[in-house]
Amino acid sequence: MNQFSAVTAIALAMLVSATGLAAAPPTVGAPATQTPYDPTKPAAVAPGPIVIPVGPAVPVKPLADTVRPGNTKAFLWEIKSKTNVTYLFGTIHVGKPAFYPLPPAVEAALKRSPRLVVEADISNSEGLADIDTIINYKAPDSLDKHISMPLFERLKVQLVRLNIPLDAVKPMKPFLIGGFLSIAEFSKLGYDMNFGVDAYLIAQAKEGNKPILELESQAGQLKMLNDMPPMLQEAFLENAISTLESGKAPDQVTGMVNAWQSGDAGLMQDVARSVNRNMRMTEQLDEVLLHSRHDSMLKKIENYLEGSVPHFVAVGSLHLVGPRGLVEMLKARGFEVRQL
Repeated sequence: MNQFSAVTAIALAMLVSATGLAAAPPTVGAPATQTPYDPTKPAAVAPGPIVIPVGPAVPVKPLADTVRPGNTKAFLWEIKSKTNVTYLFGTIHVGKPAFYPLPPAVEAALKRSPRLVVEADISNSEGLADIDTIINYKAPDSLDKHISMPLFERLKVQLVRLNIPLDAVKPMKPFLIGGFLSIAEFSKLGYDMNFGVDAYLIAQAKEGNKPILELESQAGQLKMLNDMPPMLQEAFLENAISTLESGKAPDQVTGMVNAWQSGDAGLMQDVARSVNRNMRMTEQLDEVLLHSRHDSMLKKIENYLEGSVPHFVAVGSLHLVGPRGLVEMLKARGFEVRQL
C-alpha cells in the first residue's frame, strides 16, 4: 500500500478512466458531478467507469484501536516566511463520505487561502491525448512478454479473486496493474477514489472560484511511471501482488488511514516501513516515487512563500513524513513550521 500512496491515485484515477475499469464497492455506481460538493455522493474523477465487484467489504478496525494516544492534530502544517503563510496538507487519495467535512483546522486553513495547490488537477485532461500509448502495450505486444511467467501466474490468481478479466489487463503495463490492484484492495475496505480528498478540495475550490495550481501534472506523473526501468516496474507489480497474498493489506490500509485521521506523521512513517518490509527494490521505488520529486515541489512551495498570497498545498501524506519529507525540508530552509 505504500507504493500506492507514493504514486498518488491522482495519476491512477486517469489510468482507471482510460482503461474503462474501476474497482469500487458494489454499492457505488458511476461518479457524478455535484456543485457544491456533496460528501454523500462521489465527486467526478473518472468518467463513467465500469464497476468491477471486489467482494464484500472487510471490517475495519476502529480508529481508537490503532492510533497512538495524544494525537489530536490534523495532517496539516502551517509554514511561515517573513511575508507569507502556506498551509501544507497531507492527503490520502481515496475516501469515504464520513471524511467530510474535513477537520476544522483544515477547513479553516482552506477558507483562509485564496489559492489551492494540488499534485495534479484531476479535473484537467490537458496533455493526456496520447494516454493509451503510455499505459498500454501496442498489440500484439502484451504484459506476459514483459514479466516473468511465475509472476504472471500469481497475477492471474489475484485477478480471479478480484473478479477482473485477464483479457482486460493483458495489454496494460506493470505500473498500471500494480496500482490498480492496490485500488481494488482499498475498495474492498469501503474506500473509493471518487471520495478522495483531492477531489473534495478541487470541488471546494471551484465552488469558491479559487485558482487551482499544480505541483506536477497528470501527464508528468504518467511519464514518471512509464519511464521506470522494466525491472522496477516488475518489482512494483510484484510488491502489490505480495501484499495481497500476505493477507495483511487490510491492516496496512487501516493503519495508513488512521495515521492520517489522527495527524500522526510518525505512525504514517511506521506503516510505510512495515509495508516495505520483505518487499523488492523498495529503496529504489521510494527514490523514484517519493524523494526524487521533492526538490521541484519544494521550489514551488518556496515561491509561494516569497509572495503575499496564502496558498493551501495538498500533497500525498507520505511526501510530508520522515527526514527527507517536505516538512523537514522546509524546516531546514529556515521557515517556521507548526502542525495544526
